[in-house]
Amino acid sequence: NNVDNNIPVSTTLENKTFAVIFANEDYKRVASVPYAKNDGKVFAEYCKKTLGIPKKNVYYVENATLGDMKYHINLLRKIAQAFNGEAKIILYYAGHGIPDETQKNGYLLPVDGYGNDATSGYSLKSLYSELANIPSKSILVFLDACFSGSQRDGNMLDSARGVAIKPKNEMPIGNVVVFSAASGDETAYPYKEKSHGLFTYFLLKKMQESKGNVSLGELEDYVTKNVEQTSITNNKKSQTPTVMPSPSMGNMWKSIKLK
Repeated sequence: NNVDNNIPVSTTLENKTFAVIFANEDYKRVASVPYAKNDGKVFAEYCKKTLGIPKKNVYYVENATLGDMKYHINLLRKIAQAFNGEAKIILYYAGHGIPDETQKNGYLLPVDGYGNDATSGYSLKSLYSELANIPSKSILVFLDACFSGSQRDGNMLDSARGVAIKPKNEMPIGNVVVFSAASGDETAYPYKEKSHGLFTYFLLKKMQESKGNVSLGELEDYVTKNVEQTSITNNKKSQTPTVMPSPSMGNMWKSIKLK
């Protein structure tokens, strides 16, 4: 697999950048998420090698419970406070997302959560308000998940009623930019030939090609175009990645560099 090898190595160290990576594949009560661990592991390697983030600043958490997730978000806040707003933060998640069927809010599903009880998940709303309280230069969030109630293989989670839900778009707050794998009631598919989520594969591919020297605007264009084209060709279904910056950022987020 060409993105798992030939990972470009940066000559500079980003001592004030911190990354937390959740790779939720092996769920206790719902279907597993194919390739989520590979997604997280390889993304962590790109953080260390290509983006030059020191190993001790990269937290890779496999099969995270709700407690694991809250602990690491809290840890990010403490780190950012210690760096007096000088830190840059990257948060990556591969795993299930679920909708709350009544309120239509999106939740990240920890491995000990279950699909028909949204309170067993981590709501995007509370995640974004936690992130808004983290003093930092920038916070980049990558979500290889969808919030429609579907699994990576396109089937619905046991809890869902067989009808994909179009969740509400939660807006991030502060200086946060969120890249999501899919929009509306779509599924975030795997790219089986590459053993990755489709969204993550093209995220890694662009990091590989650009050696990390890429603006968020360029990253958006590349990932969106390639995921849309590959999904319709391979799956005969649409998958449209979305980018949501905090409204206060205007268009300035597009020129932020990945490293």
